[in-house]
Amino acid sequence: MYNPHRRTSRIRFHAPSAPLSALAVAGLSALLAGLAFAPPQHWPTLPGGWVEGFLAGWSLFLVPLGVGALLSVGLSRGARAGVTLRRSLFLSLTSAALLVGVLLLWRLGSLLTTALPLEGTLLLTFSVGFWFRLIVLDPLLDRRESYALGVALVTPLLGFLGTFALLGTSLKELLVALLLLLLALAAAQSVLWVTNRPMAREFGQGGVSLLRPLMAHMNRREAEGQETLERFFENISTEESLTLGMLAFFRESRTPLVVLAPSVHPGPFAALGSSDLPSKLAVALHAPAELDLMVPHSPSNHDQDVPSSAELGKVFRASAELLSRLSAGADRASPLVSGRTGSLVRAQCLGEGVVLLITQAPEPTDDIDYALAEMLREEAVRAGFRDALVLDAHNSFVERQGDIPFGSPRGFQLLEDARESLRRARAETREGLLRIGYARKGNFTPEEDGIAGAGLQVLVVEAAGQRTAYCLFDANNLLKGLRAPLLASLKGLVDEAEVLTTDNHVVHEVRGGLNTLGERRGLAALLGDLAETVPRAIGDLMPARAATGGARVPHVKVLGPGTTERIMTSLADSFLLFGVYFPTSLLLLLLAGTLVLAGVR
Repeated sequence: MYNPHRRTSRIRFHAPSAPLSALAVAGLSALLAGLAFAPPQHWPTLPGGWVEGFLAGWSLFLVPLGVGALLSVGLSRGARAGVTLRRSLFLSLTSAALLVGVLLLWRLGSLLTTALPLEGTLLLTFSVGFWFRLIVLDPLLDRRESYALGVALVTPLLGFLGTFALLGTSLKELLVALLLLLLALAAAQSVLWVTNRPMAREFGQGGVSLLRPLMAHMNRREAEGQETLERFFENISTEESLTLGMLAFFRESRTPLVVLAPSVHPGPFAALGSSDLPSKLAVALHAPAELDLMVPHSPSNHDQDVPSSAELGKVFRASAELLSRLSAGADRASPLVSGRTGSLVRAQCLGEGVVLLITQAPEPTDDIDYALAEMLREEAVRAGFRDALVLDAHNSFVERQGDIPFGSPRGFQLLEDARESLRRARAETREGLLRIGYARKGNFTPEEDGIAGAGLQVLVVEAAGQRTAYCLFDANNLLKGLRAPLLASLKGLVDEAEVLTTDNHVVHEVRGGLNTLGERRGLAALLGDLAETVPRAIGDLMPARAATGGARVPHVKVLGPGTTERIMTSLADSFLLFGVYFPTSLLLLLLAGTLVLAGVR
């Protein structure tokens, strides 16, 4: 069952544990103390003897990095996305590693020329830490309330105070510290501005500003984060009229079994918009209390991603209305048939409608253009059927292969294959009641199995002398090569079968890739799932009457043509600019800081 508050994301980076980061920060603090105060600077530079000097130098870095991490956690709690202790310590750890690099450069420079004064070098070092912390924290905290700036200043200010306490201070040092902080602020803001530009230019909102709500949604299912992201996607969307295809089976003394195939792509990702569509539709239509619901993939792609929960509500209401007016038609059916050898499309008449089942397997198969589905429905009506349920089996994955665009040779083949299969299904249609059986297996997770909340659903149709099994996994595609052994395992149980996936993009929300079915849950386990569920569906066989219908859902906002490509291009530009300007900004900050220190020496 769909749970919008469930934390499922593992796509984010996992920081080391807090104790491990704390130990590393302590070790790097000792290294920083050695770089700053060991010969030729000598520990006697600090008060007391060698041991006291080392401890004083160690504390100069450990207190800002360690205590600063603790203070940052408290200060960030006023923001709508606070910094956890684990992440705060990891930020201190990465900051410490950067400071080591700065002091190493100072050490190397002192071998080649006159060294900059230690006091100024420490001030510059902590200013570089401020630059880094601001770049990291600015996207994560609420910029409008300046939390990022305040939290980022904690460590450098503690470092400045420690430097002044150990080495003394004067008005000149105070002014130098202020100037270095301003230089670091300007350098950090320039990195953020440059990184923001591609998305801001293309869509009117910078990508950096979306990072906080993205992490809030991915990590905690925070409602505000989801609303912010959905509002962004909705603002860049266009309107389309979408199509609903529905096949309902009415059984004596049982809730209806509904197969619903909307021309909605179950993306873009996580729980945004139409992602996790099968579970969201189940909640909206009160399944399984009032009906059993299957939501296979209908031809569509990211152009048909519905961007927000509000827009998806239009699809929910239209689905409920369509179901309320469906009634069983004539009692007739055909076997699931293919019009010719090698056909991409098989057809099965059920009542007054027809199922068109598409797969390119064993070749790669992926998204099919929505326009082709509309043409297939028209072909079905011309062939004498009331409506058609067009299903994309989505069951043979090879990355970047298998799409069928409108106007492509494969697309024209699809239409010809459909015509031939429709003719044959029409010719082999027989009068009489059919029987159906249904079974479901749940308790899967995207993290462990690559399967979302709807689990595995099996519909067995017994009609016109044939027993057919439709096996639907709530997953995004199936690894190429697995379909054949899965179907072979069903021989002897059914006459025809197909393995389908829902194309649910919520399963991407894991660490390590697309999470295609078969990656995490192997063939042996999948065979066991079918061996358990298909016999239960067969045991559930009982007479049923079929009703088929369709509906238009007008004025629904979708991402629309080319939007996904525009987003990906803009993000790629942002990453490229960040990769170039981040080190450039650091070098410019070091150069400007060195010139300031040299000028006041």
